[in-house]
Amino acid sequence: MNETNKIGNAGFEMEKGDSALEEAQILFDNEKYDGAVSRAYYAVFHYACAALLSKGLEARSHQGMQRLFHLHFIRTKIFSDRAGLILSHAQKAREEADYYPEISFTKAIAKERLDEVKMLIKQIRSHLKHG
Repeated sequence: MNETNKIGNAGFEMEKGDSALEEAQILFDNEKYDGAVSRAYYAVFHYACAALLSKGLEARSHQGMQRLFHLHFIRTKIFSDRAGLILSHAQKAREEADYYPEISFTKAIAKERLDEVKMLIKQIRSHLKHG
């Protein structure tokens, strides 16, 4: 993957992340908290993939993204341990929202997940802009 491809692909990932974040907010505003939690995860997933692409790395799965992000961004202290926890919590919440009908997210928990994801996306954007 050459430098132009990395930048272009990272840009596409950020666009997808922005769309997912907008969808998450719309769902949250319409009291669809499970959907908001799920889309919030995809927003941060795409941003994490953009960060990986900036290093020439490409994840092949959600677990792969988690492992690569942890290895290249958390262990190296580019992002804090909290960033890794936010990513893990977002993925777990997405799985619960999508696959466990007995689990329903409250407004408070959905807001917490959405706020955490927004904070991490802001950090990733800043890193990609200045990094």
